Amino acid sequence: MNFADRVIKKTQEKGPLAVGLDPHFQLLPPYLWEKWVEKEGKTWEALSHCVLEFNSLILQALSPVVGFAKIQVAFYEALGVPGMAVLKKTIEEAQKKDFIVILDGKRNDIASTATFYAQGYLSQLEVGKDSCLPSFWDVDAITVNPYLGEDSLQPFFEEAKKEDKGVFVLTRTTNPSAPFIQDVGEEKVFIRVARLVEKWGEGVRGESGFSSLGIVVGATYSEDMRFLREEFPSLLFLVPGVGAQRGDFSSLRFAFREDGEGALVTISRDIIFSYLKEKSNEGWGFEEKARDRAIFYQEKLREILK
Repeated sequence: MNFADRVIKKTQEKGPLAVGLDPHFQLLPPYLWEKWVEKEGKTWEALSHCVLEFNSLILQALSPVVGFAKIQVAFYEALGVPGMAVLKKTIEEAQKKDFIVILDGKRNDIASTATFYAQGYLSQLEVGKDSCLPSFWDVDAITVNPYLGEDSLQPFFEEAKKEDKGVFVLTRTTNPSAPFIQDVGEEKVFIRVARLVEKWGEGVRGESGFSSLGIVVGATYSEDMRFLREEFPSLLFLVPGVGAQRGDFSSLRFAFREDGEGALVTISRDIIFSYLKEKSNEGWGFEEKARDRAIFYQEKLREILK
């Protein structure tokens, strides 16, 4: 099935919330960290096992109420070889629980190198003559950086098309200094990026009318989000910036079309670490608190989309 159609089907089933698996190490439940330190000492392996168990419990608790998992790869790379194993197991477990998995890697390079990123994450690796190996990571979608230009994005678009996968291109990001680059030019850079994605996306539109190539649009720039939705109705939006980043929740309505479709709202810390709102907490039951917080956000999203 076309990636965009899968996304729309899943949002209709469970809602447009995507949980971010960004396991900030200093925020992990104390009881869980202490458990693994007791077993393996203060080691990379102990921290990796702690993260994996944390992710597993979060995925198990949220799978009935959330349909999307966005995994920020930086946390796993920071753990070295053990972290890469945790990343692989987390992807597999999320997909077994029927999450659509978006790898937040913000990858890119010159075209010849970008091809290996694209094949490794989305499709299959060409090996020797007329031989291929399946993607090791095999995620459903990936975030990419457009700074190098169209030829660097083309491998991602082409490999995604082969396998009905998705690509989200950084367009209007949440960080405070984003306008320094993204607002340059008579036609601002972020608008030009969106036009490029729209052009490439024409060949991968699904029955829903949406393209499998989408854009990342931060909730912290609500007027730009409104403009982009009006200008590019066929693009899926991946919308970070709510929750810990304090984006305006009510402005999320601008990310969606009038029919209430077209965006995924990603929230990480404010869901997976919601147990921290309680004082003197060792983290017991963190997964149930995360589930309750996810339900809260799904209901808020339904309210603004009425």
